[in-house]
Amino acid sequence: MNVVAELLGYIAIATGFFAITKKEMGAFRLWHLISSFFYIIYGVFLESIPLIIAGVVFCIIHVYHLNKIKKERVNSTQKS
Repeated sequence: MNVVAELLGYIAIATGFFAITKKEMGAFRLWHLISSFFYIIYGVFLESIPLIIAGVVFCIIHVYHLNKIKKERVNSTQKS
């Protein structure tokens, strides 16, 4: 297997493991978003459509929730 592809796979795994160490949901989602992005690239190298699709879906979900968290923070600071 391509060394670059393997390295991307290991980076995806490492960032995923790092994500689950985060207690705050925003930090978790940000790091899992990064992990999912690496899985997409890894899937491209492997030509694995299921891996690419899963990565894209996770990215969409995390971006949605990160935007939601950001809006909630803005709203809570405006109320103060």
